[in-house]
Amino acid sequence: MKTKKQKDIFLDTEGDNWFLRNRQALEANDAKTDPLLNEILKISPPHKNNKVKIIEVGCGNGKRLKELQTLGYEVSGIDPSKIAVEDALKKGVLARIGTADELPFIDNSFDILVFGFCLYLCDREDLFKIAAEANRVLKSPGNLFILDFYSKNEIANDYHDLDEIKSYKMDYRKLFDWHPNYSLVKQVVGSHHGFQSTDDKNEWISISVLRKF
Repeated sequence: MKTKKQKDIFLDTEGDNWFLRNRQALEANDAKTDPLLNEILKISPPHKNNKVKIIEVGCGNGKRLKELQTLGYEVSGIDPSKIAVEDALKKGVLARIGTADELPFIDNSFDILVFGFCLYLCDREDLFKIAAEANRVLKSPGNLFILDFYSKNEIANDYHDLDEIKSYKMDYRKLFDWHPNYSLVKQVVGSHHGFQSTDDKNEWISISVLRKF
């Protein structure tokens, strides 16, 4: 019997279930203390005369994108949760249901592409396609931001809420910086709780910023 892909499980049920479990915490997050948002603002600030186009893959209910929209960016998002996408649309954020391996956008659509803590749940056999899709829709020059779990070597862990799913820790910038068109601008590693410095490797997450030329 063929094992069901993780992306299909998230599109069918788990995307909505994950969002409903975490909805309250997501809404309680303060945009001013969002480390990823702050990195985007420092490295790719908005322009008054030419709107910077940004897509967030794994956008959830679009809270981060709404803040960026308020600051002058032109925003789009994609997420496997139908409920999360409905919430984002109510906020006035252009969001669509989908997954990282099939982005429903034309080539060279965006100045910035953000992976908003979603790659750790993607099927390993889709990673090349995910990288190719990101590269396809990202302009050159353009900036790529990745927020996710961090490990120097890949680690597969059990997913707490569903036996059929694994979560994966690795250095996700490696999906891109092997290519001569991508250069690492910055990488910051910190704790999953508050992004503080920690020696506990189990707590590590990272923000990686890459430039596409």
